[in-house]
Amino acid sequence: MQINAVILDYGYTLCLAPREDEFEALRTLSGIADEAFRKAYWQHRDLYDRGALDGPAYWQRIAREADTIFSPVQIENLIAHDKQVWDHPNPVMLAWTDLLTRRGVKTAILSNMAQDMSTHLRQTAKWLEPFSHLCFSGELGLGKPDAAIYQSCLEGLRVPAPQALFIDDLAVNVAAANTLGLHGVVFQSVEQLQKDLEPFGLAESLAEARSHAG
Repeated sequence: MQINAVILDYGYTLCLAPREDEFEALRTLSGIADEAFRKAYWQHRDLYDRGALDGPAYWQRIAREADTIFSPVQIENLIAHDKQVWDHPNPVMLAWTDLLTRRGVKTAILSNMAQDMSTHLRQTAKWLEPFSHLCFSGELGLGKPDAAIYQSCLEGLRVPAPQALFIDDLAVNVAAANTLGLHGVVFQSVEQLQKDLEPFGLAESLAEARSHAG
């Protein structure tokens, strides 16, 4: 099976899960009780990630859900800290994508990500440089599992769907990719991913990256 491109999700795939202490610090900044904060944070996240809400509007919605008000400075701090919560790339996955690139396999990130975060990464993350294409929902006004965002990514890579492998932690997003003809793997862990890559001839490269990343 010829795979000429590997497309990866960011959150919980290329990026490690948010640290609980950092998420708790974000909640503390909001002044909202834990359960109410988590509910509001995720309830409006899709609109934020798709660019339908900017950062201030997103946090104002969270404030309204909790019957409180955030000051402009508080919102600025919440946006800044939220970016840090999601800025923990997995070194093994980065080593793997770098290795794939050096071996001629195109790589891309396809992520539901707010523009505040994608701008932050573009400005600060030198590890983005090897990727052939970056496809962020907040910049496009599209989001997974909509077909259009997968098609946009394939067009950017200039690779037909049957030659691309898509890796995402959410089964619904992988199923959508499969519908369009991409191969797909649900990311659970690096160890499991190595096993799941066997049919695609990519397991050995991940094993090598794991050994180099320590």
